[in-house]
Amino acid sequence: MHARNPYREPPDFQALADAYPPLQQHIIATANGSSIDFKDEASQRRLTEAILHRDFGLTLELPPNRLCPPVPNRLNYILWLEDIVEASSLAIRPDDRVHPVRGLDIGTGASAIYPLLGCSLHPNWTFAGIDVDETSLEYARYNVRANGLQDRISVVRADKEGPMLLPMFQSRWNYDFVMCNPPFYSSREDVAQSAAAKELGPNAVCTGADVEMITDGGETAFVGRMVEESLALKDRCRWYTSMLGKMSSLKHIVQTLRDSKVDNYAVAELVQGQTRRWIIAWSFEDVRLPDSLARLSHPGLQNIMPARNTLKQRLPPTADDAQLPVTVSDIICSVEGLVVDHGAAEAPVLDLIVSASGDVWSRAARRKRQKEMQVEEVAAIEVRMTCRIRLGAGCLVFDWVKGRERSLFESFASHIERKVASAMTHDMH
Repeated sequence: MHARNPYREPPDFQALADAYPPLQQHIIATANGSSIDFKDEASQRRLTEAILHRDFGLTLELPPNRLCPPVPNRLNYILWLEDIVEASSLAIRPDDRVHPVRGLDIGTGASAIYPLLGCSLHPNWTFAGIDVDETSLEYARYNVRANGLQDRISVVRADKEGPMLLPMFQSRWNYDFVMCNPPFYSSREDVAQSAAAKELGPNAVCTGADVEMITDGGETAFVGRMVEESLALKDRCRWYTSMLGKMSSLKHIVQTLRDSKVDNYAVAELVQGQTRRWIIAWSFEDVRLPDSLARLSHPGLQNIMPARNTLKQRLPPTADDAQLPVTVSDIICSVEGLVVDHGAAEAPVLDLIVSASGDVWSRAARRKRQKEMQVEEVAAIEVRMTCRIRLGAGCLVFDWVKGRERSLFESFASHIERKVASAMTHDMH
């Protein structure tokens, strides 16, 4: 589960019932306090309502034959999106960071749970939620209105045979992210086999309609269509993302992206109890995510991981932690042609955002500058590389933040590494 998810530990069910009385009749006394019957549909629905009411100030109305979204699970995806929005903001000019964050939720469902959660947590987030099912659309619109969010969440009807990313084709808006919790299964038999394999969780009840759970070709075909449409829309959206329920689907979609020459992608894993899900994200922009968000350490998945955007320089145990930020800052500031943003960090914390219009650190670049005897105004020309430099546990960390030329980022990191190593060797002597 996401590190910021408050439901990493089970909630106090009795305290929830005290805050939301309709849950009270479903409370069961246990040796450890209280719980509910997770196999009982009514109990699950009251629990979801209670969490949304107490913790998010949201109300929810659902038809009996549509999925009741478990809040901890849905919140995981929103928290991960928070992370990529925050990481991507490092590549955006400060003046542009205040704009509303726009999300598109494909298959928003009767609950419209993702837009509701996102907007309740972030006053500057807005959403378009699309669905093909009339019943789900009716309830989604009701839930948006009931929570007074109709100015920030639009619910759009899509045609099953039409574009999945319909609002992007219809409007001039650019989006910060697309999210999707797709129908995972290709048939009822597929659902039954997955349930037998405990993918649905043996301790829970599933109330979903076929339209929410089943699609021709399963999730691989569904997300494959997303990839195809994104190739036409490109940078109309910063990050296209989708949940996936099967590792085999993840491998297939990564191969589809590679075949389409998309090398800027990320893979994440969300675990909730016995349920394991993956997220695939891809972008046509030059915004890069750190390895902590873009790569998994899973040994069986290394061949589908994206290239590393985070490089680390090990520091000797004798390194002076107090002096190191000063040393690194001095080295970087000595390179003409770099733009350095010290951000919110204060000394002695090291956290720098460094931008360059090209290779301005190599010997060849220095010779060229001396020959021309002039330095261009860096802020006025195109930034080709942005890197975040920070101090990790016993290492110097370089995160590639922006750019299309990996060699430029690697060359810069290597240059700073050599200078830092040389300075530390000199200090020790």
